[in-house]
Amino acid sequence: MAITRVKKAVNKHHLTISKIKQMHVLDRSKVHKPLFWRNEVIKAWCISEEVGNPRFGDETSYWIGIYDEDAPAYAGQFRIDFSTYGGMCGYNFEKFFQPEDIDGDDDLRIQQKFLAKINYLLEEGIIG
Repeated sequence: MAITRVKKAVNKHHLTISKIKQMHVLDRSKVHKPLFWRNEVIKAWCISEEVGNPRFGDETSYWIGIYDEDAPAYAGQFRIDFSTYGGMCGYNFEKFFQPEDIDGDDDLRIQQKFLAKINYLLEEGIIG
């Protein structure tokens, strides 16, 4: 499918998914509401957004988690995840805005939203 939309987020830090997955939390004092929401079950502060139509179970989403230092799993880690079809499938890509990884507007929009949020977290010194 040809995507004609202009990219809204700019990959000004030359990021790839692999590079992002290697990042760490730099400033935990900035990890709180309203930017993050709390998941007490996994002991992590989270950010998530979705695009698409959840009514039909076809939304695509991203999730960012910053685990507490004493979390039972992934203690102290920064993690990311992408899913599609209402969480039933993973959405995988390595480089942003590659035509072969974008099957429709939702794929492009979730990449834009995620990259904009990662740019913000980097620029605020929360991760690096």
